[in-house]
Amino acid sequence: MNRSDKIFIGIVLIAALVLYGTMQWFVTSSTGANTVAVVSYRDKEVLRIDMSQNKNYTVQGTLGEVFIEVKDKAIRVEKETSPYHLCSIQGWVQYANVPIVCLPNHIVIIIENATEDPDGEDTQVK
Repeated sequence: MNRSDKIFIGIVLIAALVLYGTMQWFVTSSTGANTVAVVSYRDKEVLRIDMSQNKNYTVQGTLGEVFIEVKDKAIRVEKETSPYHLCSIQGWVQYANVPIVCLPNHIVIIIENATEDPDGEDTQVK
């Protein structure tokens, strides 16, 4: 390994750290203090969960019931019926822009800021 290889590895490591830090900042800054989790079944909202309350919920999926747990402003799929249990393996999610997707049950959980407009519009025309 010559000097130019070491410089290249150093540049790649620095670039990776900068990109990781930027993405981490983006994910944490896009999540506000008041968050809600939107549970959708086949692209239709079936449940809106306040993330500040520790509680368990049950939603009917394609293959059976999906058990959702909220604790300390984080959410997870506790138990579900699917071949590989991928959505329950995903674990706890507490930031916006990190969805929980359970494809065999057609369930998607997305965390949103509670203060945002549900239509997604961020401008006003007077």
